[in-house]
Amino acid sequence: MNEEMIRRAAAILEREFGQDWQGIAQELGTENLRRRKPPPAGAFGKELTSFMAFPERGSGGDSQWRGNCSPEVVSSILRYVLDAKRYYGKDTSQFTLLDPMSGSGTSKAAADRSGVRSILYDLNPAPAHGKGGWNALKDDVEDSADLVFFHESACALISPYHNIIQYSGNMWGKPHPDDLSRCEDYNDFLEKLNLCIRKLYMALRKDGRLAVLVGDIRMQGRFYSIQNDMMRMGDFESFLVKGQFNCVSDKRRYQKPFIPIVTEYLLLLHKKDALLVPFHFAKDSTFSVADTDLTALTWHHLIRMTLESAGGRMALAELYVRLQGHPKAKKNGHFRERIRATIYEHKDQYTVCGDGVYRLNYQVA
Repeated sequence: MNEEMIRRAAAILEREFGQDWQGIAQELGTENLRRRKPPPAGAFGKELTSFMAFPERGSGGDSQWRGNCSPEVVSSILRYVLDAKRYYGKDTSQFTLLDPMSGSGTSKAAADRSGVRSILYDLNPAPAHGKGGWNALKDDVEDSADLVFFHESACALISPYHNIIQYSGNMWGKPHPDDLSRCEDYNDFLEKLNLCIRKLYMALRKDGRLAVLVGDIRMQGRFYSIQNDMMRMGDFESFLVKGQFNCVSDKRRYQKPFIPIVTEYLLLLHKKDALLVPFHFAKDSTFSVADTDLTALTWHHLIRMTLESAGGRMALAELYVRLQGHPKAKKNGHFRERIRATIYEHKDQYTVCGDGVYRLNYQVA
């Protein structure tokens, strides 16, 4: 579809539906991703897929609360968990939803619509609903639940924007020392986030689910993926991508090239065993190609990257010196010959400059 056709369609929708036209277009545009209709001979459609998008927020909670998620997100996960339990013949008469950071009460609205019990905690001493003054870093989770819905940006304690949206002292009350949106740095934030995840997983009943909704962040030019770095406990049942609409950042202008973050991620963790707890930690590490040999590292890769580290140009004699201590050279008694042969084999990528000097055929950044 070309741009002219898109403009014409937008104009028709605007004439027909006025200011609501854009929301209608967003609903239509995500329809096939958000749900799968049953095939002609099929018995089941799917109202929940791995892509969530709710251009219209829906009712429940307070839409003015910064970072507040749509009640449709909570409702969708809640319906799925209830359906799964019923399918496998599990009793749902005592089903309980726990939201440990309840913000404006979005989860309560979703639970009420589904007719299930909800328990709400919040760091805010005077929350809209539930128990106030509950500190996830210091207080115990006294209740148990079949579903714990944990949305960091829905409350004062945690924010997927880390220090971008500060909740205590902004959305309510005075700055709180255990407000994770006021952490010292990302590592401090992640450590406290993981503590919360451990506590909340332990509060799950057997066959319960922990739903964690997080976003990515960019701070001081660096990208951080919370869903990648956070601790995971239990069976990793599903990973859902959630589109974000009507963000505050949509109204800003940026000069520096970067990729805007327009999604959040919901990780659904299943507690299958009462005592056995699978877990996963992401671990960052770094190694230097200058002193490490790998199966994937060829002589061509090593020579090319060594030249890049020197600005893209180097004398052959200096290249020998640089690489003589590398594990590849130590395993090859004729490594100098191997270096010369590699350059010849890839002469379309190396240019002879004279006097035994070679350069790469592209500009090194």
